[in-house]
Amino acid sequence: MDPPPYESVLQDHGNFFAPVTAVSKEFEIEVCDPVKQGEGVAAYVSYKVRTKTTHSAYGSPFFEVIRRFRDFAWLHDKLVEKNKGLIVPPLPEKSAVQKYQMATDFIDQRRRALQVFVNRVASHPVLKDSRELQTFLQANEEAWMLEIAKWQAETNAQHRPVSAAAQWLKSLQHSAQSLVSGRADEIQEDPEYIKIRDYVNSLEAHLTEAHRQAGRLLRKEADMGSALAEFAAAAEALGKQDGEGPMRSAFGCLFTRAGEVAALSRSRSEALAVEFAAPLKEFARTIKSVQTAMGDRAAALAAYSQAKSDLDSKKVRLAKLRGTPGLKEDKIAETERDVNEADQRLRNAKLGYETIRDTMREELNRFQKERGVEMSALLRDFALAQARHTAEQAKAWGELLRDLQQAQQGQQAAA
Repeated sequence: MDPPPYESVLQDHGNFFAPVTAVSKEFEIEVCDPVKQGEGVAAYVSYKVRTKTTHSAYGSPFFEVIRRFRDFAWLHDKLVEKNKGLIVPPLPEKSAVQKYQMATDFIDQRRRALQVFVNRVASHPVLKDSRELQTFLQANEEAWMLEIAKWQAETNAQHRPVSAAAQWLKSLQHSAQSLVSGRADEIQEDPEYIKIRDYVNSLEAHLTEAHRQAGRLLRKEADMGSALAEFAAAAEALGKQDGEGPMRSAFGCLFTRAGEVAALSRSRSEALAVEFAAPLKEFARTIKSVQTAMGDRAAALAAYSQAKSDLDSKKVRLAKLRGTPGLKEDKIAETERDVNEADQRLRNAKLGYETIRDTMREELNRFQKERGVEMSALLRDFALAQARHTAEQAKAWGELLRDLQQAQQGQQAAA
């Protein structure tokens, strides 16, 4: 089944359960009722997450929990951690400045983006069955706070400087060994995959630029609405200078119709932000998720290459020991054990890489198909909306022309 248009994922069309049926056969999820909690730097927004499901792992068909942005981040990070090679749907960006301002439009934009995120997770063929999603959707407050505390402790431990330095030294060592051996990970990678990887990296830049230009478009539409509203007010004031004369009637008509067009422009700008700019931004964030999965593959390939290099060096060492006369057997036996252990690590690394490679093959196929359909639907809906908007504006200006003609005919009859 092809994925639905982006707006159906938002679930903001009356009955919030109806549109999501097209997204997931098993889940219908709404993020709603944002409430600001706390003040100052400690302020945050909580949301109700309402779920209706037919998934067999859930004991109840309907449940509701309270979650905040940090909790959605827990779900995202856990899914990335536990599902190497899968394209985990992206979270909206965390903006510290907008968080402190807590503007109504920012809160609603984030609510919409979080709703898209969790519904994409629930519609993913693998992630929908994850324990992490079930915990996020169902855990009561006490159980949830324990999960968050555990996660925060793990996160703090992972970000210690010593751990980061150790990771850097490890990667440096591997890079040096690759250079010395004349064998880089890039050489071992599938050429067809490299083409896809380069395409994805190029796609990110183009999507980012498309989103930037969409932002310019909606700002210009909003500016046009403001300019028309100001022009309408000026026209009305000018008409009043004529007392009850014909000028007042004509400029009164202009004030009315220009005000209508201004309202249309403001409405269109708001619609562009939700229906066009937001999906483009999410598409661009999704490319980051694809790159994260590609990073998992690159890391697995590096581990595979490193394991092969380690085994080769240990085999060379063993051969030298065996050729050394008078060497004790226990020394050779110890090196043989090292070779066997290195061989097992190589097998494990190879299996890990091949698992991620096969997972990504399916994921990239799914990603290209779904995003292609969604992008086509997005552009189609954009064109239709622009056509409707232009027709509505033309109608308003046409009615102004009719009003002016009627006023002119009335003046001629009076004369």
